[in-house]
This record gives sequence, C-alpha cells and structure tokens, in this order.
Amino acid sequence: MKKALSVFAAVLFLAILANAQNAKDWVGNYTFDEDGGKNAGGTSIFISHELNIMESDDGLIATLQSNGYQTSKDLNCKAKIVGTKLQLFFESYGENNIFESYEPGDLLLTLEKHTLKGKTEILTFWGKFLPIVPKNERTGKVYFVRTATIETK
Repeated sequence: MKKALSVFAAVLFLAILANAQNAKDWVGNYTFDEDGGKNAGGTSIFISHELNIMESDDGLIATLQSNGYQTSKDLNCKAKIVGTKLQLFFESYGENNIFESYEPGDLLLTLEKHTLKGKTEILTFWGKFLPIVPKNERTGKVYFVRTATIETK
C-alpha cells in the first residue's frame, strides 16, 4: 500500500510539473494581421490582433486586442491548457473596447501546437472570436505567430 501511494504521489508530482512547464511554453506575445484589401472608397482594410499570454497567481491569463479598420476590441481572458491546446475564455472587457458581444466564460478560440517536419506551428480554431476578413474564417490553420517570449516566474 505504501509503495502504491508513493508511486501515485510521484506520478501526480510529475503531472503537475509537466503542466507548469506547458504553461511556461505558452507564455508570450502572438500576433495575427489581416489584410482585406481596400473598400469601395479606396480605404485599406487592415486589422492587427495582438495576444499576450501571461502567468498569474491563478494560472494563465491573456489579453486579446484587435485594432484597425472599424475594429477596436480589448478583451481580458482566462487561459486553460488541455494537452497541446490552449483555450482562451472571455472574462471581461478592457478599457479600449468598443463593442460588447461576449459573455463571461465564452470560448473565444483555441490554439494548438502542431509539429510538421520538425517545425512547430500554432493552429487556430475559432470559437466566438472570429477574424474580421471572411477569407480568414477557416479554422485549423496558422494565423497567430509567436513574436516574443515573456520572462516567467
């Protein structure tokens, strides 16, 4: 019984350690730029999305900001790791947000690390948060790209 309890404790410790390492692997800044060409009046349709994932005392949190053509979103999110995926859930609006279309707990999007030919890519699976330009609505493709790593605790 003692041996089984020791094995269980060791496995639990390794699982917690692995999850903490997975969290650190996601911490950083990510961007996704949309180029929708020009509207009928010749104005450029360009939207920049910036996702910042950080550690907090309660786990991973994130801010998701979208700015550009007729767009100003400022979202505060809770992040949850499930295997190789990171799920972003809406929590509240930031001070630079214009339209309020989400409810607390809404799954905004899921990012998944995928390795192909030795190169890791991040696939995006859209939830309630959708891109502005219709050609980018196809889910399961590379949209967000990591641009910086943030120093963690």
